Amino acid sequence: MTKRQTRANPRVPSRGRGIMRYEGLLDSLEALLVDHDLEDIGLYQIAEHAGVPHASVYHFFPTKEAAFMALVQRYVSEIRSQQKHRPVPPEALRSWQEFLAEELREAIRFFRETPQAMKLFLGRFGGMETWRAEIAQNTSAAQLLFRRLNSAFHLPFIRDVETKLLTFIEVVDAVLGISYVRDGEINDEAVEEAHRASVAYFKLFLPDHLELREDVLARLDRGEPVLLDTDNCPPCP
Repeated sequence: MTKRQTRANPRVPSRGRGIMRYEGLLDSLEALLVDHDLEDIGLYQIAEHAGVPHASVYHFFPTKEAAFMALVQRYVSEIRSQQKHRPVPPEALRSWQEFLAEELREAIRFFRETPQAMKLFLGRFGGMETWRAEIAQNTSAAQLLFRRLNSAFHLPFIRDVETKLLTFIEVVDAVLGISYVRDGEINDEAVEEAHRASVAYFKLFLPDHLELREDVLARLDRGEPVLLDTDNCPPCP
């Protein structure tokens, strides 16, 4: 999917002073999200909280949806950094089903520790342009999930794997979103339902059992932590 600049996309700076101001505006948006709903926050409020001219906000964010998307992107970067440096628990490598459960548990932990992120990921903001931007973001997440799975297990050939994993992410978001909109939180029943839905969907194109990669097995045998190197994962089957 070709990335294009729309009113739902932020203008990300590339130089020091611009980066500092951009991050400061995101800090203000994050602070506002503690006590405000998405619909109650606009670019004016972000500028007031940050103590900057309104034009500074418009320079980076043509709409409030673009500001929301920028904060989503920052949270995604945080999640990916944590994944890169967090060993996979041995019990999560017993099967791809347990692996998916652990990936979901980590996402839920992040949401519960960062309720502002939960508002953005599950709160449904913006229109068609925002939806396109979210699909692009979830496509990137699907690619990363595939690399993590492929780094841990010997995967079979999966036709159109990116679309399948994107569908998985959208299904999980929908299940969790029902709980968030209805209860204002993600309850344990919703987490279990999201896992059941994801396993049922994956069984359409994965066998019940997958073999672990030899290097993963060797590290487990030595009692070493298993870090998944998604930058140098095996070739796609």
